[in-house]
Amino acid sequence: MKIKFVMWFMLMLAASGAHAAASFSVQCTYSHTLPDDPIVYPGKPGEAMVHDFFGNPGSNANSTYESLAANKVTTCNASADVSSYWAPQLKRASGVIVPSYQKTYYKNDQAVVPITAPPPGLQMLAGDHMGTAPNSHVSFLCPNTGYTSTMPTTCAPGTPGGTSQLNISVRFPDCWDGHSLKPNLGTNRTARMNNLMKVANGALNVAYRNSDGTCPAAYPVKIPELQLNLAYDLGTDPDLSTAQLSLDPIFQDGQWVPQWGSMYTAHGDFFNAWHVSTMKYLVDMCMNKPETGGSCGSGIPTYYSAASADVQVDSDGTLHPVDTTIVSVPGNVVLIKFPMPTNLNDYPYAKSYLQTYGGNSTDSDAVMLDLYAATTTWNDGADLPATTACSTSERIGGIYLDNVKQVRLNEISGYIASQKAAGVAQVGLCIRNNTGRTVTFSSREGTWTPGIYLK
Repeated sequence: MKIKFVMWFMLMLAASGAHAAASFSVQCTYSHTLPDDPIVYPGKPGEAMVHDFFGNPGSNANSTYESLAANKVTTCNASADVSSYWAPQLKRASGVIVPSYQKTYYKNDQAVVPITAPPPGLQMLAGDHMGTAPNSHVSFLCPNTGYTSTMPTTCAPGTPGGTSQLNISVRFPDCWDGHSLKPNLGTNRTARMNNLMKVANGALNVAYRNSDGTCPAAYPVKIPELQLNLAYDLGTDPDLSTAQLSLDPIFQDGQWVPQWGSMYTAHGDFFNAWHVSTMKYLVDMCMNKPETGGSCGSGIPTYYSAASADVQVDSDGTLHPVDTTIVSVPGNVVLIKFPMPTNLNDYPYAKSYLQTYGGNSTDSDAVMLDLYAATTTWNDGADLPATTACSTSERIGGIYLDNVKQVRLNEISGYIASQKAAGVAQVGLCIRNNTGRTVTFSSREGTWTPGIYLK
């Protein structure tokens, strides 16, 4: 039986004293295997150690940010992540073990400074490519055991007679120098090997944070910490006493000959090609929002557009901008306007939602507010809308909620599809309250801006 990575992650958090807030995750199935490395040996197919790749299926020795971003296909469960992740191949006496998947947690365990989105095209390495002993940034896990920096010689099944799984976790640096998208590894093989020795401690274009959560002076930009978790199914054979990882090949008799070595050479590579607006959402709304929970889990939008204006129309017809809180009471109307997400044919998505943060402020009952289409020829400054801006006939959905203040998604797929077909630049909607209760939401000036959320 496969051990669930979420259980492993919680074990690791408990042992390290970290907290689960300020995080999101993406899981990617195995894609392909190549003796390529577009970071260490760019443009040199066949000269790198054999790697297992995840995410973008077009990744190879010639990959660039432009080629990855243009190939909007992924084995990940977030269609906005067309990044490439890779790790050395694993084998034991019985043969090569192809990994089932990798799950990467993007975290901010010490939220002492704001997180910045990793820049498009950022290349990062983690782990000790020439390791011969345990590394504090690499962990191993078997079913029914805690994580350890010491490589096990066997992984007993989680249940008697069941199958087993080895998990390898690689923790990436979380501080960037602010200018180098790729590590400077030199131009020849010797220089690359010497510079790779620095990776174990994070001393190239990225570095590990200080013990207090701040970044070293030479690496001032705090970015999400990636924890890359690799899953290897062992079947009914738990033996790992002969396990090895691929090493760089040697050139012999006119060809590159694969090499194998210690499990302590475990490492990971990451080439960032996330959809820029999605990553911005994840950093702004998941990692830098401790006051609202700070965790998105696997709730990752493919497209997101934050509200650009919001206005309340009181029951007596008075119009006024809202402050940090939108108050929906019986008889009033709330109007919200959003930029229409662009390039909607680039990445696949299934449904469209209105995302809000709010709850019933009157009692504990669950209620349904009504959503209607609205015009967009207004703003919440000098050009307030007319009361007729909110439709009385075109209902596009509803907001179902109780008294718990939380982030909510309510589907408006049909409306967004019609607006996309019409080629509009802005989307307007309004909230009508016929519940007899008062409902409050965060406004665009509040802790959680309303947004159009496509996934």
